[in-house]
Amino acid sequence: MAIKKEFTFRSRDGINTCYAYSWAPENGNVKAVFQIIHGMVEYVQRYDAFASFLAAHGYLVVGEDHLGHGKTAATEKDLGYFCPQDPETVLVRNAHRLKKIIQEQNPGVPYFIMGHSMGSFIFRKYLTMYGSGIDGAIVMGTGVMPAFVTGFGVFLTNFQKIFFGDRHVSGFITHIAFGGYNKKIPNCRTESDWISRDDDVVDAYVKDPLCSFKFSLNAYRTLFKILGYVCKEKNLTAIPDTLPIFVVAGTADPVGNYGKGPKAVYEQYKRLGIKDVTLKLYDGFRHEILNEIGKEDPYRDILNWLDAHCAKENSENQ
Repeated sequence: MAIKKEFTFRSRDGINTCYAYSWAPENGNVKAVFQIIHGMVEYVQRYDAFASFLAAHGYLVVGEDHLGHGKTAATEKDLGYFCPQDPETVLVRNAHRLKKIIQEQNPGVPYFIMGHSMGSFIFRKYLTMYGSGIDGAIVMGTGVMPAFVTGFGVFLTNFQKIFFGDRHVSGFITHIAFGGYNKKIPNCRTESDWISRDDDVVDAYVKDPLCSFKFSLNAYRTLFKILGYVCKEKNLTAIPDTLPIFVVAGTADPVGNYGKGPKAVYEQYKRLGIKDVTLKLYDGFRHEILNEIGKEDPYRDILNWLDAHCAKENSENQ
C-alpha cells in the first residue's frame, strides 16, 4: 500500500492554488522520485494505480493538477481555462515548482519526470528549460504537428477571441482537434473510445465531470503554442545530451498518428545528439497505455527502465 497525501502550492500565475498529490512507499524508503505531468482534460489522481505500483517498488510518486484541471480549477467555470498571462510558460514553471518542493524534501535522491499526452508537450518544453536538473525523462503518448497547423491554430483562437472572449468554448476548434480520433475504430460506443480498448476505462472517463469538459480558446491557444515550440528542433538544443529519455506510446494512438509521432520525436532527439534515447511502441494500444488492456507490459517496462537508470545514477554518485 502507498501512503497517499494531498497538498497545495501557489501557482506561478500568482492567482491560483495548485493541488498536488504524493504516493510514498509504505516503508518510507525512497530510492527515487517520479513526477507525473498529466494530460489534457484529466487529472493526476487518474494515475493512482500506476503511482501505487511504483510506490510499492520504492518510488515516491508526485504530480499536480494543471491550471484548469482537477481540483486546481477553483470553480466549474475554470475547467478548461489556464490563466490570462503567458500560460504556456506558467504550466512549465508550475511543474518545476513542484519539482523544487519535492527535491528540497528529498535531497540527493534521483529525480525522474514523465509527461503524458498534453503533459508530454509541456514536458518537452520543460526539458529545454530545466532538463539539466533531472536524471531521466519519460515522454508518453506524444505527437508532432506541422508548423503551419500550429500557426493556424494560434491565429484561429486569436481571431475567435476578438468576438467571443478568451474563455469561449469553440465547438469548431474542438471538432478539428478531436473529430477524427475514432476514425479507425469500428463500431464506436462513445466519443472517447480512442483512449483505450478497455470499456470500463472509457465509461469511467465519459462519466467523470473532470474528464468531460471542453477546452477554452485560451487553453487551445496555449496547446498550439507549446506544440509549435517543441516541434522546432532549433528550440531543443538546450536539452542535455546526457539525459536519458524513454519515448513510449501505442501504435493505435491517434494523438501520435498511430506511432509516427513518437517515432519522429525519438529521431529528433537522436539527431540532437542525445546519447541515451529509447523508443517503445505497444502494438494495438490506444492513447492511454497505462489504462489499456495489457497495461502490465508498460508498467513493467517503465519500472525496469527506472530501476536501471536509478542504479546507474547511484553508482555514478558513489
